[in-house]
Amino acid sequence: MKRIKTAAPALVALALAALSSLASCSSEDDNFLTRMFDLDARGRKGAPPSSIEEMREAIKTYGDELEKTVAANDKVAMYWRLLSVKYMDKKMYGPALEAARKALTFYPDNAGLYYVVGICSGYMAKTAAAEDGGGAAERERWLATAESAFLQSVELDPRNLKTLYALGVLYSFELERYEDAVSAMERYLAISTKDVDAFFLLARSLYGAGRLQEAADAYGKIMDITKLAEKRELAGENRKRIMDELYAP
Repeated sequence: MKRIKTAAPALVALALAALSSLASCSSEDDNFLTRMFDLDARGRKGAPPSSIEEMREAIKTYGDELEKTVAANDKVAMYWRLLSVKYMDKKMYGPALEAARKALTFYPDNAGLYYVVGICSGYMAKTAAAEDGGGAAERERWLATAESAFLQSVELDPRNLKTLYALGVLYSFELERYEDAVSAMERYLAISTKDVDAFFLLARSLYGAGRLQEAADAYGKIMDITKLAEKRELAGENRKRIMDELYAP
């Protein structure tokens, strides 16, 4: 018992000496101590690993569980994406919009999902008419969302014809930004050079932009490439009206 009692003060003195020595260390040593004690505290709390070695050990231990979690999330992501398309097919644009937004949290670089958001937002803009006072501000908000989504879709996939066409429709019919519509349709027709419906939209947009001769030329192009008599006749009528407007006395 006497030996234990005399040893205790010696241990205390040794600890005090160690602390005194630590106190005189450089700032680098102080940072090391901080990290050391922090790691100790994190270990007691069950915190996740931070060093490469710790992470490797964790992956060995929890690898199967991680794979299962990733696989489960992949199924959830696929579910939301497919659900958005199903809702679109049923013309249920509100639920389709929400499902697409959910899917985007998993696939933020998916051009198709942004297309879905744009289409749905365009339709939701029409519901603004049911708002008090006609919902002009609400309509503008939805149309702005549609434009933003379409532009993001095209940025991710510059050759996405569905999105380029939808953007042209939005600019020409909803926002009356005809020059922007012309730009979208020119990009479209640079890829799909004989799309008759795209030429109709281009011609309409050119006319709206005040570019009448170019609009007449676009209708003439439709007459050259279409095999459908009905569309050829419609294009011919539109071209004649424009030419009369340009050159009639």
